[in-house]
Amino acid sequence: MPAATRSATKQPKLEEVKGTETKDKKANESRKRKAPAQAASTKKQQTNKQPAPSKSKAKEDAEPEDADADADEGPAGEVITINRAPVLELWSSCVAHFLYPEVSWDTCLSVGGAIATITAVAKGRSIGTMDKPDPGEAEERRQKRKGKAENDELEELDVMHFKLKVKDGQAMVGDKPKKGNEPALRKKYGEEQYEQAKKAFEEALSNWKGKESELDGQAFKMYEDFRPSIPPGQKGWGKKGQLNLQNVRDAVGAG
Repeated sequence: MPAATRSATKQPKLEEVKGTETKDKKANESRKRKAPAQAASTKKQQTNKQPAPSKSKAKEDAEPEDADADADEGPAGEVITINRAPVLELWSSCVAHFLYPEVSWDTCLSVGGAIATITAVAKGRSIGTMDKPDPGEAEERRQKRKGKAENDELEELDVMHFKLKVKDGQAMVGDKPKKGNEPALRKKYGEEQYEQAKKAFEEALSNWKGKESELDGQAFKMYEDFRPSIPPGQKGWGKKGQLNLQNVRDAVGAG
């Protein structure tokens, strides 16, 4: 969301002005002073004679702008202004619960929080807002986590191509558990809008009953299609956009 340059006006020379002076300079200046005053008086009278626009006319003039504003906002409750991370967190949680209905909602919230965290870190590193780890150290930590997971025989949940180890009902991000925090997530949406978004996600996912495997391969692309639109790169980091629930239904489709 160039400065205009002002052209210089050529100033007349003193000798050019002298040749145009009249003998009755005072009278001439007096007439010049009166002329604008008379014009202003006439203009004022004309303005006063014009009838004021009626209330109905004023309303008609405002209607196009008001109608556009309403169209941008969409139906009440259908558009939610929010960051992308909470949208991905709730969507991932709902997808996890749809794919693994036997898993508790708390664990699914942990999965959603883990996916949102992993994605945010990857995004932050790609646009330069977060430092990238040393490749050698990162590989060493990965191998250590792999060995520990094998020894502990942790359960693994595959959600939207994210293979997450689960320990004590919580998804692991690196070697740390990611606790699901529904009250905090509700607060980011607002109580009513949280329920509206969750319901929209769950209803859209229900159309994929019997096609869970196919859904899992497409669910992240669906999120990319309906997620809030924000500026690219660092300009959009942490910015809010609009989540349109009708876009969710269109992106998820009928299965």
